[in-house]
Amino acid sequence: MKVDSILLFETAQADSLYPFSIMHSAWEIRVGALRIFEKVKKDFPDSNLIFNGREKHLKSFLARFDHDSQEMKRDNILILHSAILPESFFFENLTTAYDKFVSETGVEKSVVFHVNQVPVAAFVPECERINPDEKDKDLFPKFLSDFAGGLTPLEVPEPKVINYLWEVFDLIESGINNDFKYFTNQQDFDLLKKEAVHLVNPDNIKIGKDAKIAPGVVLDASEGKIIIGDNVSIMANTVICGPCFIGDNSLVKISAKIYGKTSIGECCKVGGEVENSVIHAYSNKQHDGFLGHSYLGEWVNIGADTNTSDLKNTYSNIKVHLRDYDIDTHRMFLGFLCGDHTKTAINTSLTTGTVAGICGIIVADGFLPDSIPSFAWRGTKGCTKYKLEKAIDVAQIVMDRRNKHLLSEEIDLMTFEYNRFDFKKH
Repeated sequence: MKVDSILLFETAQADSLYPFSIMHSAWEIRVGALRIFEKVKKDFPDSNLIFNGREKHLKSFLARFDHDSQEMKRDNILILHSAILPESFFFENLTTAYDKFVSETGVEKSVVFHVNQVPVAAFVPECERINPDEKDKDLFPKFLSDFAGGLTPLEVPEPKVINYLWEVFDLIESGINNDFKYFTNQQDFDLLKKEAVHLVNPDNIKIGKDAKIAPGVVLDASEGKIIIGDNVSIMANTVICGPCFIGDNSLVKISAKIYGKTSIGECCKVGGEVENSVIHAYSNKQHDGFLGHSYLGEWVNIGADTNTSDLKNTYSNIKVHLRDYDIDTHRMFLGFLCGDHTKTAINTSLTTGTVAGICGIIVADGFLPDSIPSFAWRGTKGCTKYKLEKAIDVAQIVMDRRNKHLLSEEIDLMTFEYNRFDFKKH
């Protein structure tokens, strides 16, 4: 199966990835070392990626990331739901199934890939694309819903699917294992050992170029792989347990404790205690305090001694509030789900399963409510709405310090969120 183009698309359920979905497209979810679209690009380096999703989010994504042409061409195209974790073996299964079909039938034609009779992907060969049109970006995803019955079904093994943010926590390990092959070790391990860096199971460790690992650091890959990016600085007496990823240009502070199944994006500053969590690019948790089973968006700042509860005293399932509905996660462990540009004050205590939107200032002298709206200036004595103009100004100040700029497309998303939310309910 030769793939020239790949169409990654969102469904109407993209907002179930709230609060990350406020500012981001579904294919930006980080699972392991890479985001979903980055994984696809790694597996198909010569293929053109085409995206179809919510209009404002798509414009923001294309403005923030450099991609090939989004023009539809007459070529072989793979249509893929962005909620599917695109691990290499999944693509190998698709290729094996299609090549077997062509070998047995002697023809190349459009097919839909099924898992337990449920469509998950489709392939349309060049020979069946007569007059490619921009409308195909909307038409092709319907192959997996309205038109799947008209295509030849090919059964493939079950892929991993991400419907809600908390499902990522179970997939970080397999994501890091899949991504490990894309990284090359750039460090002399013998030299690191002489400099009092302790490496456990070094075959499962890769460290990028110009990374600085201080004396007393322990990299324990006995239970999972560890990937450390380029220009990362890890300060003295830090312990990092695999599986774990630390992105390029990030800083890990003195005596940090980073437990397994944790993924930290680019240009982050992290300290204290972190377990089974995702911290997206340009977010900071510099100081002491516990962050567990949590998912942080970009440009989040966690104040000193902020602590998350990720387990109820009753050991019962955790229910969360996603924008306008409640849902049982069927999970015993869940901490903090946080949207972009939200900040917590010092000594903030976050209750189990707290969900916060974007551009919030979270201040409290006790446990906060477990549902915090976007643009909330929130304390235990009430909630004030943050002015949109001020929130945008602060976001720009924060980004300027990292030589980044708030794009007009991002401001459009912030404004849309500000206007759509009925703050009076909170």
